[in-house]
Amino acid sequence: MNLKTIKAYSLATLLFLPLCAFAQTPQDDKNDSRVELTYKQRHSKPANDLYADGIKIKRDLSLIKEAQEERIMDMDEIPQDELYGGVWNNRYVNVYGSVENVPETFKVDLSNFTMPTMGYTTSNYGRRGRRTHHGIDLKVQVGDTIYAAFDGKVRVCEYERRGYGYYVVIRHPNGLETVYGHLSKFLVSDNDVVKSGDPIALGGNTGRSTGSHLHFETRFLGRSINPIDIIDFENKVCHRDTYMVHTSTLGTPGRAARSVANTSSRSSAKSTNKYATGTVSYYRIKKGDTLGRIAKIHGVTIKQLCKLNNMSTTETLRLGKSLRVS
Repeated sequence: MNLKTIKAYSLATLLFLPLCAFAQTPQDDKNDSRVELTYKQRHSKPANDLYADGIKIKRDLSLIKEAQEERIMDMDEIPQDELYGGVWNNRYVNVYGSVENVPETFKVDLSNFTMPTMGYTTSNYGRRGRRTHHGIDLKVQVGDTIYAAFDGKVRVCEYERRGYGYYVVIRHPNGLETVYGHLSKFLVSDNDVVKSGDPIALGGNTGRSTGSHLHFETRFLGRSINPIDIIDFENKVCHRDTYMVHTSTLGTPGRAARSVANTSSRSSAKSTNKYATGTVSYYRIKKGDTLGRIAKIHGVTIKQLCKLNNMSTTETLRLGKSLRVS
């Protein structure tokens, strides 16, 4: 075998070995591809995508929960429609004279109260000569924001030249209606749903008014209730989380409570409101207080204390709340 033949065989060998190696490669690649394909079939998305989906689901559920918590009522829902005999009037405050089946008592939830304004009291509920002042006046400047006292639905946005001026009436799911008078501008419209603390109007000096102030009323089935019986205006909170309405003590719709309407003598008309003179006192509950202890401090019995506050002897005392003690 000559040198030329040997070189030819060597070259053929060098070419054959790489070709054998290449011949095995497709089989290995095929196996690798099958393993990868199987993995992809078992897991439709990479792990990081699954984690992102989990975060999105939690976020969506959180938004749904928040929306449910924020929802007060449906737009077409009427608060306490059955209690008010199906009456829903967008024009007048006093429209409930025809309502039948008025309950003797009704428990009002006051837990989400907001002060309509932080102004001080300028005039109390009661007789004014031959007419009755059905609410309480709170000092505001023209343009001050007025807020909804409770969750509810706006029933009236109207103007009364010789009375309320521009005024708003809101009916609340707790059974009360609140009236806001002598306003300068509405921030809501009829049938709007509002939350406690929502801006509803701007303070003003419209209607029968001699100076800028908010005229604020609390009513039940058209019957006015002295707001001071419900709200501690000095401390800007309700006296308690609930208030028991006794309809037998209230006047007919459009008239004041009987206790006020019956004091029609000249001397009674000129007398000042007992809440403003200090003859009615309140005590703010502190840690460790009991009904017995509070009654003893103020020289009354537990029974008298419960009667003054429309409460039972077993009711839990809440820190910071005010109790009427005289």
